[in-house]
Amino acid sequence: MPRINITPKTILIQIMVFIVLLAVVEGVFRFMEDSFKKPFVALNLILHPYPYMMFGSRPGDGFTWLNVFTKENVPSKIVFNNYGFAERYDYTMIPDAEYLKKHGKKAGEKIVLITGGSVVHGVGATDNERTIAGRLQHHLNRNSKGGSRYRVVNVGMGSWIAYQQFIGLSLFGLPLDPDWIVVMDGHNDAAVPCAHGGGATNPLGWPKFLNLTQGTGTTSNRILRALTRHSALVRVIAGQAGSKEASNAPGVVVDESDPDPRFRIKMAGLTFKEQDTQLGFYLQAQRNVMALFSHSSVILSSQPVMGDNVISPYYRKAFSPEGTAQDSEELRKALDRYMADHCRDSCKSTISGQLLGYFMGRSALELRELAKAEQAADASRNIFYINTECSIPGENNARMRFFVDNAHLSDAGQDRVGELFAEIILSLESRKKFDFAAFMDRHRP
Repeated sequence: MPRINITPKTILIQIMVFIVLLAVVEGVFRFMEDSFKKPFVALNLILHPYPYMMFGSRPGDGFTWLNVFTKENVPSKIVFNNYGFAERYDYTMIPDAEYLKKHGKKAGEKIVLITGGSVVHGVGATDNERTIAGRLQHHLNRNSKGGSRYRVVNVGMGSWIAYQQFIGLSLFGLPLDPDWIVVMDGHNDAAVPCAHGGGATNPLGWPKFLNLTQGTGTTSNRILRALTRHSALVRVIAGQAGSKEASNAPGVVVDESDPDPRFRIKMAGLTFKEQDTQLGFYLQAQRNVMALFSHSSVILSSQPVMGDNVISPYYRKAFSPEGTAQDSEELRKALDRYMADHCRDSCKSTISGQLLGYFMGRSALELRELAKAEQAADASRNIFYINTECSIPGENNARMRFFVDNAHLSDAGQDRVGELFAEIILSLESRKKFDFAAFMDRHRP
């Protein structure tokens, strides 16, 4: 066998060739990187140093949404404050006299607090005045017959479940002595426990948070997991020297069969039954809102989505102006059957449509009954339930212009929901029954 003469010069040349190859590969991917990026519809969430909130949106402005139906980018001038809420002034957790003098209720003013997830937060809106909160304030002040002026304060946050909304209201809204509380939600409480793998009662990303604090660097990325298992260099760089198998936090698993890599790290043993556990937690959050703001009137509502309910066609029927008790009973039966048949199904992102359909249907029925019971128990204030799903045309071609994706609203959708809430408030303050059918008649496509 001929002897290979390896000289320092040869080694140096090989190293230089390797570096050049790396530089070429890096250059190619830098050129291609933008083609992999999409304008984000969900907000960039950041962990807050305040465990009560868990996370929020980044402060600042300059967002771009994606309308998935028209494939168009939607530039937005929306501004988020120091805690990431869609308001032009900063909030504080310790409101002193100076803060309340500046931002508290003024003479002749009524304050409305509105909360929810990313839909209320403002995803899809082109500026603050075109969010649901902005449009609600516009329609209240335009149509009010009294002497009061209305100010609507946005306490909605992307990806928050209902209990986080309750905490946000208590921190930032209670000192303002609001006249009205408007709650619109359901989507996040439907998605986080099972589809996202968080487990009932936990906020978005909880399994990953547990792994960061109690695990040894487990990742859902299959390539990184393989490198960690087989490369000492990678383990040393990652701070996992001596541990060939990264360990999960107690009760956390990595489900590599889930096609969505965002949700492969999840709580162990989750099944469809998780939705009913979450429902109880969700309803408790709504009760806590009404108890905390015991002198305020309250609107509880279910948020709209573009697609029809995959569990039962009776969902929209049951909550439409023409809805009957029989429609509600048919919806309830369909939900009961679905849970009986699927309660043991493993949680995965692939069944997100069924999880959403079940939770929205069940929570809407329960919220409506909760509002009725609370109103009967306390006649000193208004407590009202509305399903905003039915305020938007049901036929797909007419409905599409109100959405930028299945969950989030366009400017037109934000305006429609804001006007709906405004009319409810003004009707109830005038001691009139809100006429949902008349509202829809004025907005026939």
